[in-house]
Amino acid sequence: MEIAKRYVRRETESLDDLEAYMQGHVFHITRLDYLPSIVQCGEIRPNHDGTLPSTFGSEYNAFFRNHSCVSLFDYRPEPTEEIKDFRRRCYPFRPAFPPSGGIAILILQPITYDALIPWTRWKDEHATREMVVPYVEVGYPGLLSLSLVAEIMSLEITEVPDSFVARLRAALRKDRKITG
Repeated sequence: MEIAKRYVRRETESLDDLEAYMQGHVFHITRLDYLPSIVQCGEIRPNHDGTLPSTFGSEYNAFFRNHSCVSLFDYRPEPTEEIKDFRRRCYPFRPAFPPSGGIAILILQPITYDALIPWTRWKDEHATREMVVPYVEVGYPGLLSLSLVAEIMSLEITEVPDSFVARLRAALRKDRKITG
């Protein structure tokens, strides 16, 4: 399976069109660096034991990870203010920002939707010590075959050297070298 659409944006450009495109879909985000191994094995694997590299951090207490599920973004519901708030807290495109090498967005086929485990299972199981992103995150139980992926897109966000955020990043790197 190959990347069908490639997006390259400057960090000062809006991603509103991509967010709008994702509305109504369920999708998985991974770093572009990790995509070749996913394509080679033909599946997205759950990271129950924490041995696979993680795009969003490797929280040992993530609800779906602890239940051997592939964690996914669920943008099917029409966004209320509460849903928008949680989407901002766990922004799917954040790993694409510099200094990243970009992300792959794997959009699932609707045939997978019946198998998805909703975030509310976390609430039903009173698993408050585990992490979940309410209204946004769902889990796919077990291995997720690439045959269930409708489309793969890539997003690379390039740095604008004179932008405020780039200057801030440079200052933080400099500060880490001095204090680190």
